[in-house]
Amino acid sequence: MADSSSISGEVGPTDVWDEPAADQLTMRFSSSPVAGAAPTAVLRVVTPEPVVDAAEDPSAVVGEGRRGRILTIEGAHAGARASVLLADIAPQTLLAAEQVDAVHLPSASDLETVLAHLRAAARHPGPLLLHLAGRLGVERPGGGLALMLRGSDGLAWRSVAEELRSRPAGLDTLVLADLGADPDVRPLVRGTPSPLAAGLPLWAVVNPDAEPPGAFTSALVEAVRAGRPGAGPLLTPERLRERVDAALPTDALVVTEYGPERPIFRNTAGGATGGAAVRLAKADAPVPPAGAVRPRSSAEGEQVTARTDYREAIGRIVRTADAGEHATAAELARVLEREAADAHGPAAEAVLMIRQVRAHVTRLAGEPAGAAELYREVALVLLAERGPDDPETQQAATNAEACWRAVRDRDQAIGLAPELLELRALLPGPDGRKLRSAQRYLARLTAAE
Repeated sequence: MADSSSISGEVGPTDVWDEPAADQLTMRFSSSPVAGAAPTAVLRVVTPEPVVDAAEDPSAVVGEGRRGRILTIEGAHAGARASVLLADIAPQTLLAAEQVDAVHLPSASDLETVLAHLRAAARHPGPLLLHLAGRLGVERPGGGLALMLRGSDGLAWRSVAEELRSRPAGLDTLVLADLGADPDVRPLVRGTPSPLAAGLPLWAVVNPDAEPPGAFTSALVEAVRAGRPGAGPLLTPERLRERVDAALPTDALVVTEYGPERPIFRNTAGGATGGAAVRLAKADAPVPPAGAVRPRSSAEGEQVTARTDYREAIGRIVRTADAGEHATAAELARVLEREAADAHGPAAEAVLMIRQVRAHVTRLAGEPAGAAELYREVALVLLAERGPDDPETQQAATNAEACWRAVRDRDQAIGLAPELLELRALLPGPDGRKLRSAQRYLARLTAAE
């Protein structure tokens, strides 16, 4: 996989691709509003609505209103525990940003793919929570610690430190590591300072060989869910340490290296935080069908059945946008997407369909950057559900890139580039032509005065 920071300006005789134009975007919707097939693995889903309005209470969120990101990497011997545990907590509770993207790499095996996601996360201009789970080993050659991947080279711990070291000091960042280690590896962790710290804002637990990873994640999720009464809207890791440590195996090694006054978690004590929990499902884990209808409680407490046909509502949104009432159309689409996500799950086909309508309306409103982000989210979920060869996956990626290229503000376009190139690295096109085309476009942007 190509590194999105490596830009080639060379154009070969076969390196030609018709770049998408913003006025050539396409949305393809299934005639069935909600598909019955379950997704095999959710790579990324996004909580669409902020839990707290940062403008009303800036102290109640981290990141000063910037979008947060959670990246979970499951290496060898991680099992499915991280997936199951993290699915039970809202991402905006685990990372108290106004809005949060959650990226999950289950059973990670390809080192280049893992590095690409790690680099994109490191460049993310908002709060970042990196969750690593699996078995610690020793990299060969080199002899340093590494998170072992399935069937391939391990992710060198120094690579994690090097990538995150580039993040500005003012950006909220925390690395959570739920690890296991063989007896011959555990002594390497005990150094003073521990090589795991390596300058990282870190909270790590290394279990003995007999204990599989998962105890730390489980204890942390329970502690965050319980909160701390009277402690304010945000919690630092230190506020949860005592409760978490009490639930760990007695011979677990705990390594911490973080600022005591840097909150990261939302305090849930005394009330619910809202926000939809992200469902992170491995390919071989049973999950309910994406089209399954779950009962939902009305304000009066009676059970109502969520609708499954959104075509009439979507038609009303499109007509409103065509009439030039873009703000109204965008609000209708936002509310409809939230309703569909609550009823069917954030990765259901109906939700993705409505999100593409939101992107379309956003583009019509003259906000191509926002449209690019929405299309990118759809492309990543479709990629995980249907694979890279699916036409709708490819079309969503093309739409995202077209909107990116329509951004007229050079600095804004350059700021969006890492995530768009990350997407193109996952969907590079025949012989990598679409990826190279996007890299050349970024090269032209950065070369312009």
